Amino acid sequence: MLDRWAGFGYHGCMFVRAVEKRNPGSPTTYTYHRLMESYRTSRGPRQRTILNLGRLDLPKQEWKLLADRIEEILSGQLPLQPVAERIERLAGHYAPLVEQREGRRETPAVEQEQPEYRRVDLKSVEQHRGRTIGAEYVSVAYLRKLGMQRIFAEVGLSVSETQIAELLVIARLVHPGSERATGVWAEHASGVGELIGTQVKKLSHNALYRVSDRLYENKEQIEGLLRDKENGLFGLEEKVILYDLTNTYFEGTGAECDELQHGRSKEKRTDCPLMTVGLVIDEWGFAKHSEFFPGKVSEPGTLEVMLRKLGAIEGATVVIDAGIGTADNLAMLGEAGYHYVTVGRGPALAGDVDLAEGAVQIKAEGNNRVTGKLIKGESEWVLVCHSEQRGAKEQAMAAGFRRRFEEGLEMIRSSLTKKRGHKSYEQVLQRIGRLKERSHGIHQYYDIQIDRSGEVVTEIRYSYTQSERAEQRYSGRYYIRTSRSDLQETELWQLYITLTGVEDSFRSLKSELGLRPVYHRVERRIKGHLFITLLAYHVLNAIRHNLRTAGYRMRWSTLRDRLSTHIISTVTMNTEEGRRVHIRSTSRPEVFHRNIYRALGLGAGPLRRRMTEL
Repeated sequence: MLDRWAGFGYHGCMFVRAVEKRNPGSPTTYTYHRLMESYRTSRGPRQRTILNLGRLDLPKQEWKLLADRIEEILSGQLPLQPVAERIERLAGHYAPLVEQREGRRETPAVEQEQPEYRRVDLKSVEQHRGRTIGAEYVSVAYLRKLGMQRIFAEVGLSVSETQIAELLVIARLVHPGSERATGVWAEHASGVGELIGTQVKKLSHNALYRVSDRLYENKEQIEGLLRDKENGLFGLEEKVILYDLTNTYFEGTGAECDELQHGRSKEKRTDCPLMTVGLVIDEWGFAKHSEFFPGKVSEPGTLEVMLRKLGAIEGATVVIDAGIGTADNLAMLGEAGYHYVTVGRGPALAGDVDLAEGAVQIKAEGNNRVTGKLIKGESEWVLVCHSEQRGAKEQAMAAGFRRRFEEGLEMIRSSLTKKRGHKSYEQVLQRIGRLKERSHGIHQYYDIQIDRSGEVVTEIRYSYTQSERAEQRYSGRYYIRTSRSDLQETELWQLYITLTGVEDSFRSLKSELGLRPVYHRVERRIKGHLFITLLAYHVLNAIRHNLRTAGYRMRWSTLRDRLSTHIISTVTMNTEEGRRVHIRSTSRPEVFHRNIYRALGLGAGPLRRRMTEL
């Protein structure tokens, strides 16, 4: 311990001590904990308090592990042995507090340079050109770990074009925006140029646009090379393939691109033209292939296009949702040598299954309990599932649908008695028709009778006659269909819920990587923008995969914000000889920064210190 703390102001080793206190006049005793330091002096060993820890909720046998881990963090060293998560969390909390209290400097875990002493004018010290570096460092490291730099060169991009391509992808990860916003960010807010070696001040918007075009021109080859690299790097087998679609909206009319069409927007932006994005991923979230479709494309019809380019191993299982899992598509998957897993609203062979007998508990977590029962059919197996949480949610939704539908019927009905109300049979039918369109399907459980005298409606009567059918529909029951007969209930259910991985991917693309909205008007620019976002997703998923392995599950937006506090800046000062010294260096990484870098297998220092003297 003595050698390890030499040069840091500490004299000995740390340990935790329990201290009992009692308020005057009170019989109750309180136990508090202190972080102590023992050290030697000319008069013998001494001890002192470094930090009051408060009440420490940790077994006594682990106190020394905590003290040792705090020492390691303060000295910038990695742990010699694996550390329990609770100890790492507590050490990460207390170490910065020790730094603040003691006013000591932490030595980064990088090779130490030889000291160089100068006499300087302290009043002349200035700091400027501060730029963010943390999220950029992580992103550049993993972009190159995936081999994108070599892939860009392999498809024909020059050295300068490769650097610009890296900049476009990193910007989409760290500061999503347009090409113009990318240029401003790279020049005035980020240290990304120093990491990738490009002169961001000299970049024009046209240069960024041209590289975007080049990337999209080579989309198929780039995706294929990335897929091979990820399979080898992470040992991916592609036994499970997930496919789904989403769409993104565009500002403007979309008149210059035929594929921009108005349709059903996932973001409820029916006022904007759309383009549809199809994405194939594996169970770990790694993207395999993507396609761009017109905004009004029929979802089931896209599967055949994707299958031709999928190239998955024979016998792989394709997981799709109900909108894509049509009878024709399921037959097509079988002919192509794939298994399928999809969901249905109520296949005839399992519609009346009694789950009270023979059902297996699939999940029991908090207030949610999921049970299921496998039913064997002629050509497929069906897992009948019931979720208590989903059932409660669907019942509440159905009650809301019923209330709004009946309120609408009452408004139409009351109009019959008003002087200027709509009374003609044709008008009433139109109003009821529009109300049914907005009813989320609840109208099918009602019986509506219209009385009329000639072409004038005299009365509207309705009743909720199909309550049993509605109760079954909104009961939290759903049906998972598969061509595989080797899976048990829990295995099949877990395989299906991997489809939420595609939803997470789309959520990341839209909310964290700037997929929407798009302001381009020309087709190649639009698709270039979308493809750059997908390239950024490749990097993001590789980062998340390694972080999950290390126990970190925070969202990229949160991680990005916290890493942004790691910066690079220039410190200048005047020496006694009348020279001006400029030192360009990164800030000392905080505990959080170091933990993330370590989890990702990166060093603590993104860039070496540079010094110039004028």
